[in-house]
Amino acid sequence: MRLLLHLVCTLLLLSCANCIDDPGVVIIGAGAAGIAAASRLYKNGFKNLTILEAEDRIGGRVYSLKLGDSYIDLGAQWCHGEKDNVVYELVKDLNVLNDDFFVPLFYHSKRKLIDTEFTVKMTEIFETTYGNVSTDQKGPLGEYLTTRYNEATRDAWKDNEDKLALAADCLHSFRIWVEGYEAAFSWFDVAASSIYEVCEGNSALGWNGLGYKTILDVLMEKSAKSITDKVLLNHVVKQVVRSDSKVEVKCTNGASFTSDHVIWTPSLGVLKRGYKTLFTPQLSGEKVQAIQTLGMNAVLKVGLYFPTKWWNDDFRGVVFSWAASDLQKSGEAFPYGPKTGNKSWITTIICVTSVPKSPNLLLAWLAGALVPEIEKTSDETITDGVIYTLREFMGEDYPNITRPDRVIRKNWYIDPHFHGTYSFETVESRKLGRPQAEVLGEPILSDEGKPILLFAGEATNPRHHSTVHGAIESGFREADRLIELYRRF
Repeated sequence: MRLLLHLVCTLLLLSCANCIDDPGVVIIGAGAAGIAAASRLYKNGFKNLTILEAEDRIGGRVYSLKLGDSYIDLGAQWCHGEKDNVVYELVKDLNVLNDDFFVPLFYHSKRKLIDTEFTVKMTEIFETTYGNVSTDQKGPLGEYLTTRYNEATRDAWKDNEDKLALAADCLHSFRIWVEGYEAAFSWFDVAASSIYEVCEGNSALGWNGLGYKTILDVLMEKSAKSITDKVLLNHVVKQVVRSDSKVEVKCTNGASFTSDHVIWTPSLGVLKRGYKTLFTPQLSGEKVQAIQTLGMNAVLKVGLYFPTKWWNDDFRGVVFSWAASDLQKSGEAFPYGPKTGNKSWITTIICVTSVPKSPNLLLAWLAGALVPEIEKTSDETITDGVIYTLREFMGEDYPNITRPDRVIRKNWYIDPHFHGTYSFETVESRKLGRPQAEVLGEPILSDEGKPILLFAGEATNPRHHSTVHGAIESGFREADRLIELYRRF
């Protein structure tokens, strides 16, 4: 009898071990969060992995495009900070980062090139005003920053009416700059307070022409082929169906995958448009509230490749400051493409910058409420608008501004696989008390209490949302959740 009992127990243990030793995990999305989760799981013995990617490439919102001998980043651009930044920690000894901070030129629609002293001071006001918001500040960010900006400029030029008038014109530039940094269509939608934690150190570390894709290569390291072999491109997920102990993922191409766990990593923008139909059973009211109240809009980058370089080698970037009268009639001066009232979309150009290691390339950055319409605008009209703006503001100093022969962009907001660039905390989400990114990141448990549907991605990271390091942290977090689960057996 004891022998029989021993045999039964052994068989049960072996059966259980077979279930535990090779759990199936489907990761939806091969961006930074998905690759981070896959690499962490793979290194900890999880081999039954499937990664479903809607695009025809790996990377998600990390999108480094080869151009000549270097890369242009159409998505994530900089490593933001050093201390407690997982991106920096992963690459700090590889000599791949460079200091990409610079003070841009400021050009005014009437005064043209603004003097260096004013430009340096204005850049300082931009950064200190935006960077020193109290964590208990209530209301919209735009309201708070407008007050702070006016106070700072009055303090700086209280005895100089001419400079104060110029600073008043620069408020529009400041607003567009903040909306670009937040990737929000209006700075009045963004909460003034946030629990976001800035990583100390250089916040503008570029990739020295190597592209942000470098971090994906580092994440995968020696297991690159093993992980990429598990990625199925062009697989758009249409439904995630949960049962008591399994999850089935159905794709629009007819493919179907059943697994023990699913890690969802697509953007908040995708969730906003699909949460009602993507999940069966539907998500909880608390999680839906998080999806609805957190914000996700977009910033647009347009690469302009010129056959002949017309700018100086020391040119790094330019900010356009509009006189109030020119701002209001810009839609008449340049009547092509979208506009708000009589203000043209060209007034939403944050800046135009050079690109390290790409001597013939300029990058135009655009933000604000017109981004979705600008994304639908033709390359020709966008080129016309950017060149018109450069010539109007800088033509006296650069009389040989030519047209580019190639336009490179990624329309993040109208792309159904993203619907935006990165998330932000809204006034409404902050009113709810608990960080909504934390709510969004909570796993859904099976009847047995196991995490069966897990959520990762930058929008699920309360303290590092909107960043690649936040996305990677979230991927590691959910991978570790599963690793710890199976360690208990």
